[in-house]
Amino acid sequence: MKKGCGTVVYRQYEIDRVLEAIKKAGYDYFETQSTNPWCNHVIIAQDDPVRFAEKAMSHGFKGITSLWTNEGALIPGKDTCVDTIKRTIEWAAAAGIPVVDFGDGHKPADMTKEDAFKILADRILDILETAEKCNVKFALEPHGTFSLTGDGLEKILSISSSPYLGINYDCANVFRASYVETKNGEASWRKAGKGEDEVKVLERIVSRVVHFHAKDLNADKSCVALGEGCVKVKECIDILKKAGYNGAVSLETEGGMSFEDCDEIAKKSSLYLDKVL
Repeated sequence: MKKGCGTVVYRQYEIDRVLEAIKKAGYDYFETQSTNPWCNHVIIAQDDPVRFAEKAMSHGFKGITSLWTNEGALIPGKDTCVDTIKRTIEWAAAAGIPVVDFGDGHKPADMTKEDAFKILADRILDILETAEKCNVKFALEPHGTFSLTGDGLEKILSISSSPYLGINYDCANVFRASYVETKNGEASWRKAGKGEDEVKVLERIVSRVVHFHAKDLNADKSCVALGEGCVKVKECIDILKKAGYNGAVSLETEGGMSFEDCDEIAKKSSLYLDKVL
């Protein structure tokens, strides 16, 4: 498995400084986001993908494991979201990034679940055509009305058996049944039911996992270094091992801390992953 770190851990800081810190913390791989302005380490409309890949290599990284897309909440997304995500997939392909991440997003209160799921399915099928053409996996993160439960993840995966529709499994999001959604650049917490056992949910869909977010939370549901919180990170990694998973295990937090605190979490988590991987 590839030990990685998300640049979102340091989302408020300049990308070159962030990449230097991640490499010094002991990671050979990283993932990043184009979720402007929440984490603007990639801006699809202005950044050159080849130059971005060259920047990664210049810092000594072996690869970039995934890219979270802007307008990535499919159900509540504007009509522009499908084209935005298609462009993100094309950008990722040019940069040599094998996975683009998205979420189902929170269903509007005045929309039925049936209508919400139809929107989600139609948009996924449309985007999958571009993913297949570009040879980039389109990975759903538990990040919305349907995806934070085992039943919901299985239902979404039933939309298509294409190997290009996969899961970016975030063990902490399933554990707490909530996630951070951005609106007008601000963080907004969304709750979706009661949390399920993150290990049991992973067992159900592990064959479709193409990327993994290693995230740990304390009793207050705040991000901490891996192994210091309540999430069964090691147990989830054991399930991945048994399944023969050889993709990325990528540290993630919600960021928003001082650079020194971000760095401490990254370094402690790197040592933890060295032990459990």
